[in-house]
Amino acid sequence: MASTPNMDSDRPLSVRELTDLGLQYDFLPQLPLNRWYRAAEVVYREATHYLRDGNTPQAFMMFQRYCDLVMYKLRTHPDINLPESRPQYKTLSKRIPAIIELMESMRVEIDEYYSRWEARMRAQRRSQPPAKSTIRLVDPALSWNHASPGSILDARSNKDLAIEMANKERLRRRNATKMAPSRSSRIISEDELQRRNMEAVRNQLDRSYRTSDTNDRLQSTNYSYPSIKQSAPLSYESAPRRPSPPPARPMPPRPPKQLPEPSRPPSVSPPSRPRKELDTEAFVTTRSQSPVRPPKEALEPAPEPKRRYTFKPEKYLENGDPIRSIFLPESLRRRFLAIAEPNTRRGLEMCGLLCGANINNALFITHLVIPDQDCTENTCDTRNEADIWEFCDKEELIQIGWIHTHPTQTCFLSSRDMHTQASYQAMLSESIAIVCAPRYEPSWGVFRLTNPPGLPEMLKCRKTDPFHPHDVPGDQLYVNALQPAGHVIEADLNVDVCDLRGKT
Repeated sequence: MASTPNMDSDRPLSVRELTDLGLQYDFLPQLPLNRWYRAAEVVYREATHYLRDGNTPQAFMMFQRYCDLVMYKLRTHPDINLPESRPQYKTLSKRIPAIIELMESMRVEIDEYYSRWEARMRAQRRSQPPAKSTIRLVDPALSWNHASPGSILDARSNKDLAIEMANKERLRRRNATKMAPSRSSRIISEDELQRRNMEAVRNQLDRSYRTSDTNDRLQSTNYSYPSIKQSAPLSYESAPRRPSPPPARPMPPRPPKQLPEPSRPPSVSPPSRPRKELDTEAFVTTRSQSPVRPPKEALEPAPEPKRRYTFKPEKYLENGDPIRSIFLPESLRRRFLAIAEPNTRRGLEMCGLLCGANINNALFITHLVIPDQDCTENTCDTRNEADIWEFCDKEELIQIGWIHTHPTQTCFLSSRDMHTQASYQAMLSESIAIVCAPRYEPSWGVFRLTNPPGLPEMLKCRKTDPFHPHDVPGDQLYVNALQPAGHVIEADLNVDVCDLRGKT
C-alpha cells in the first residue's frame, strides 16, 4: 500500500497556528439562525470524529471554532433573542465548559508533538539537509500525532481500505445507538465521552513514552546472560578469596522463563541450598567470564504500534484551501429516484439530505434523509427542521450535501439551487449538490460552487426568484465535483434511508 509522504516528514502545526485557523471562517448574520445552529452541530461532530481517530490537532482546531461560534458569533445574530431560538442555543452552550477543559489537555499534547518535531529536525539538520514536503502544511488534518506511526494515503487509490473503515465505523455506531441514552441525558453523556476519548489518547501517548523509556534502559544495560545446555549438570565451584574485593554490584536480571531448566542426573543428589547472602567474589568471577547472550528466539518481540491512516486532500478550492474526499454510495441515486418517482410523474421537485461521517479525514455519505417538504415545479423547501436536527444528533451524523430532482428541466443548478448550495457550503467547504434530471441527458450531476467567485456571489445576493441573473457569468459560478475533476468518489457503500415525512 503506497503512502506518500509519511506524516512524520511534515511539520506539525503549533497551538497558535491551530487557534488562528479555527478562527478563520466567515460568519454571515443574513443567513437564518437555524442554519448556523446546524453549522455549529457540524463543527462539533467533526471535532469529536477527529478526536476519536486520534487526530488531536484537527480536533483542537474544530473545538476552537465551535467555542468561538457559540460564545461570540451566534450572540450577534439578529434572531438570537427570539423565544424559539433559546432552547437550541442553550443546548449548544452547555457543551462549552467540558470542551474548554478538554482543550487544555489537548494543548499540552500538541505542544509536546511540536517540541519533539523541533528536536528531530535539529538532529536531522546536523546530519543531512531537510527534505521538502509535497503536502501543503496549512492543512491541520495532516498535522499528526507523532507519538503514533501514521501514513497519508490517497483516497482514490485506497478505496477498498476506505470502504473497510466506513463499514467498521458503521457497525460501531449501530452498536452505540442500541445502547444510546434518552435525548434528555445525551448532552451530558457526550461531554463525558469527550473526556474518555481524550483520556484514551493520553494513555496511549503515555504508554508509548513508557515503552520507549524501557527500551532505552534495556539497551543501556551491559549484562549478558549465560547459556545453559540441557545435558550439562549443575556444578558449584568455590571461588578463591581475594584480600580486597571490589564493591558489590547489583544482581543481573533473571534469565527469561522460556529457557529450560537443566536436567540433573538421577545418581547425583541435589546440592544444598546456597546462603541468602550475596557472594561478591563468586559473582565478580562469574561476571569476568563474559557469558554468551541467549538465542534471540527466547525473547518475545515487542508488539508493533497500531498503524494510523489519514486521507490527504483530494482537491483544492480556487482560493487554495484543501477539501477532503467524499465517498458517495453508488446505489444512493437509484434509491432516491424510486422515492421521488410519484412526484416526478406529477412534475414536482423533491429533495433529500446527504448525511454521513468524517472518518480519517474523508467524508462518507451513509444516510439519505427525506425531510418533510413543500414541493413545486421549480422548488422544494424543507420543513420541521427540528426533526432533522434530532435525527442527526441521535445518529451522530453531519450534513454533507443535498440531492433533488429536475422533473421537467435539464441537469444544472438554478439560481435558487445555488443559493441553497451556498448555505451548505458556507458551513462545510466540501458540501455538494446532486441534481437528477431523469428525462434528459446527462441525467444527473454532482456540483459545488466555486470559491471564489461562486460562493461569495451567492452570499451577497438578495434576490429570491428561482431564476435570476448574477454579476458573475454562469459558467464560473459552479463546477463538476465528481471525479476525476472533483473530490467526489463513487464507491460500493451501503446507504440507509430515513423518511421523516409525516413524523410530526
